[in-house]
Amino acid sequence: REGGIAGEFYTPRPIVRLMVKIVDPKVGETVFDPFCGSCGFLVESYRHMMASKEITVEEYELLQKETFYGQEKKPLPYLIGVMNCILHGLLTPNVVRKNTLEDNIRNIPESRRFHVILTNPPFGGKESRQIQQNFPVQSQATELLALQYVMKSLKQNGRCGIVVPEGVLFRGDAFALVKKELLENFNLHTIISLPSGVFANVTSSGQGPKTNLLFFDRTGPTKEIWYYEHVPPEGKKYTKANPITDEDLKDCYEKWKKREISENSWVVPVEEIVKRGYDLTAKNPNRREEFEYKSPEELVASVIEKERAILEIAEEIQNLLNSYGETK
Repeated sequence: REGGIAGEFYTPRPIVRLMVKIVDPKVGETVFDPFCGSCGFLVESYRHMMASKEITVEEYELLQKETFYGQEKKPLPYLIGVMNCILHGLLTPNVVRKNTLEDNIRNIPESRRFHVILTNPPFGGKESRQIQQNFPVQSQATELLALQYVMKSLKQNGRCGIVVPEGVLFRGDAFALVKKELLENFNLHTIISLPSGVFANVTSSGQGPKTNLLFFDRTGPTKEIWYYEHVPPEGKKYTKANPITDEDLKDCYEKWKKREISENSWVVPVEEIVKRGYDLTAKNPNRREEFEYKSPEELVASVIEKERAILEIAEEIQNLLNSYGETK
């Protein structure tokens, strides 16, 4: 999501590269992005695989035709995504134009499940009642439906990296139900907390929401979560004009490889998450409580995020009241 015409659907490339390195897709595995936009995750996964080993003719054919899969709702991102794949050597990507959330996830067959899913779904949107019927846990929040879709689309022993807004971590009710399933049926091993501004390119204000990177695999229930809180280098504030870089994320990757405990990384047992009502928020135990001065832009972004959550809850209550009135 860096700049220009692709502003609506382009994930910062340092974030893409970090996520691909952590999930580590391998030749012979299938890779899926159900909200693929400009296909950044597919292209970077292709490059990652091509650089991982000496590729045989048979493996090259496999990479070209039966490895990478994507879906995109909007026509312009879809066209840019296909072009991006071709320009980077992925000549026959299995990318289709469709609204992923129109699929009833109860009916997803094994043949439509994947070894690796890497994605940055849309968030902040509202889905219709018809779309919500496709999901066991119904909600207007696009990001919650997207998370359910990804969970259902992962093969046994499959691996996933997904971008989510801060609200997914702390919100309860429907969100808590989905997080409960995530912890009980998947190994949510890593949460990387990013500051506001990393996705500054997705908003007209240039501020951008606070986001998190979740990494989980379908290998059994979660036992503990390794957290990393990314703090910008001293004196740096992420904006459209001053984006996050690979160098900024180097410390995160090096500590993740060892699951190192430090001032900005720690481990939380799943029992503690359950006691907190499935609140996954990154609460750094090493950070002293101190008053944090925020810019007007940051304060406005925070207020908008909270107001959006309140509005969604109010609308859900209104829908319940309307349904009750119709049955009287």
